[in-house]
Amino acid sequence: MKISAITSVNFGRRLKADEEAGYTETLKQAKEACGNKGKSVLIVPSSSLPQSKELNTGVGNLASKDGLEFFDFAKKYWGINGVQILPIGQYHSHRGEYPIYSGTSMDLGNHVIDIKSFATGDEFRQIVENNSVNDRVNFSNIIEKDSVQEKVLRQIYERDKNLPEFQEFKEQNNSRLEPKALYHVLRNKYGKYKNWDSIDKNLFNPDIVSISAREKRINEIKKLGEKEIDFYEFKQFLAEKSLKKSREALNKRGLKLYGDMLVGFSRDEVWAHPKAFIKDTTIGWSLPALDYSSPEGEKLLREKTAFYAQRYDGFRVDASWTYISPRLENTGTHTITRPQYDGKILDIIDDEAKKVKGFDTKNIMHEFAADSENFTPYQGGELKPFIKDRVKIYTSEHLTDNWGTNKSFIERGWDKDSFIIGTSNHDSKKIEFNENQAEVLAKILKIPEEKIKDLKEFKKAKFAEPMSAYNNMYYFIDALGMEETFQHNSDKTLNYASKVHADYQNEYFNKLTKGEAFNPMDALEKSFISQGLDKENPKLFKEIVKYRKILEENETAGKRKFILKIGFSIAAGALLIYGLCKYAKKKRKL
Repeated sequence: MKISAITSVNFGRRLKADEEAGYTETLKQAKEACGNKGKSVLIVPSSSLPQSKELNTGVGNLASKDGLEFFDFAKKYWGINGVQILPIGQYHSHRGEYPIYSGTSMDLGNHVIDIKSFATGDEFRQIVENNSVNDRVNFSNIIEKDSVQEKVLRQIYERDKNLPEFQEFKEQNNSRLEPKALYHVLRNKYGKYKNWDSIDKNLFNPDIVSISAREKRINEIKKLGEKEIDFYEFKQFLAEKSLKKSREALNKRGLKLYGDMLVGFSRDEVWAHPKAFIKDTTIGWSLPALDYSSPEGEKLLREKTAFYAQRYDGFRVDASWTYISPRLENTGTHTITRPQYDGKILDIIDDEAKKVKGFDTKNIMHEFAADSENFTPYQGGELKPFIKDRVKIYTSEHLTDNWGTNKSFIERGWDKDSFIIGTSNHDSKKIEFNENQAEVLAKILKIPEEKIKDLKEFKKAKFAEPMSAYNNMYYFIDALGMEETFQHNSDKTLNYASKVHADYQNEYFNKLTKGEAFNPMDALEKSFISQGLDKENPKLFKEIVKYRKILEENETAGKRKFILKIGFSIAAGALLIYGLCKYAKKKRKL
């Protein structure tokens, strides 16, 4: 008898069709039992979403088939109910990278356009065929002036520029978009801002340029770049349609879409609103300082807030502490001042967001995490009153015995619905073993400390602790077990270019068998034990353990066991038949 070896790629075990409903219900019940009854948010840049080979333009898209399938996957296996993307304004290349936090705050980048929905089949194929990068984000194929997508967009513009819907969009958004378009016409014509003449530099400053002179010059600029202005507004029109389509698709799936409200303003926004900013002053990161004490400054902040509240179900307030106690540095004298606004500016943000029908300010999440030299949320041992009830974003990156965990925040008296916590976010470095953190996690989760000295077990413990939080979050790189960082790379071209691979499901399940990706059932099992829920609800706990083992199971090994079992059964049957035949033959001879 000849026995052939079975060779195949090793994959982790995914749920079978008859297991999915049970898994989903177990995940839902177990998360609620642990305390996670609020937000469960996946943080992923829209540009990092997966793209299959025939759809790979270089940059992922929220509205794409591949992107939506990834969210279906994340909801099924991780139980998310929200998606937080990173800023999606205009990106620009800077020394080989595309820093997403240096973009614009009040318009949308070309990469937001779901180009497949507007291009012909041949046009879309041209974009895909020009992309030479498969496993990384390739912004240059999408947003540069000489990119294939830009050429295709011009063709779409020529076909659809007279659409009534586009004309209506321009009328509704003219006050916001026209100054941006004018700025870029001047930049393209005359180069850097410092080279412009006085009237162009101060076009929107009423102290220097009269209204009549401004209107005259604006008409001249429009003639100079009429088609470019219209083309820019057309791209904004397509991007708006794409974002709206994305949000509706996610909402139909039971997922909320959270935006990311940049703390800064772009150069064109400063140019168009000179009275809104403190001259020659920054808040750090080379960002201009908004003058909150001026009517113009408050008006512009309200406009930015409305921009996000109208387009998203909620949003993250970038560097929210700068609205409370900004670090103002004069760029000439380098003198530093620190005005204290307490909750005044945050109240303006809330007030404006409430004006948008159906918007819930509990869906505004604030980044209060900062160096203690810049900001602390405490005063006299208590949370500052204007911070107390707002949703605060924290990670366990700086976890200690009394900070950075759900347990520590609850013990400090924080309301369970006033913060959201996860292992990491886009600012975090790669998770590395930390002995002090392991000691704290061992006490919280009631796990022998020796067991979590292994990096894989340490990561599992880090995932498990936030599972008991009312609101928690997951970062896509950690959840998928990807061996990379989003930024902080020595090779700058890798920054912001991390991408979910097209074969992410097989990669994820393979990582699960090695203990290198997020297994929600493992996290729930640990959380149940730490809270004594395994004794209170043994039936549900048994289901958790069952599905944890399924996700850890080696699919190929399982198939091999099955094949071997069948093989042994066939062999045993063959031997039995052979024996019976031999016996019958012998009996006939007798």
